[in-house]
Amino acid sequence: MRKFIIAALTAATMLPLHTQAAPSIDNFELRNAQDLVDLCAVPDNDPMVEAAHGFCYGFLSGAGSYHRALNAGEDAHPIYCLPKTVVSRAEVARLFVDWSLANSQYMDEPAIDTLIRFAVQTWPCK
Repeated sequence: MRKFIIAALTAATMLPLHTQAAPSIDNFELRNAQDLVDLCAVPDNDPMVEAAHGFCYGFLSGAGSYHRALNAGEDAHPIYCLPKTVVSRAEVARLFVDWSLANSQYMDEPAIDTLIRFAVQTWPCK
């Protein structure tokens, strides 16, 4: 799995840079997946970085916690399977932003739908 993450990050560096405007209050309404991507991609030197990343990480954590709760029983059928190694919220956010560059056709869909699509493609269950 480590090789996969390294390969994904390497491939992402070869993609064109994502041009985005500075985040606005409207992004926090999460009208679509692009709003989530924009919040997750806010650079560290942006004045809204704490609010944007806090929102992004909270959304990622909430979605992950909900998926774990739905699959807590012994007859679980998860739709994605995280690697055994710990993946931080910041790593997931970076992977999600990179994935969105190659999958821009999903950016007008609801954020949760696109996030789950990303997770299923990134961490499929065996």
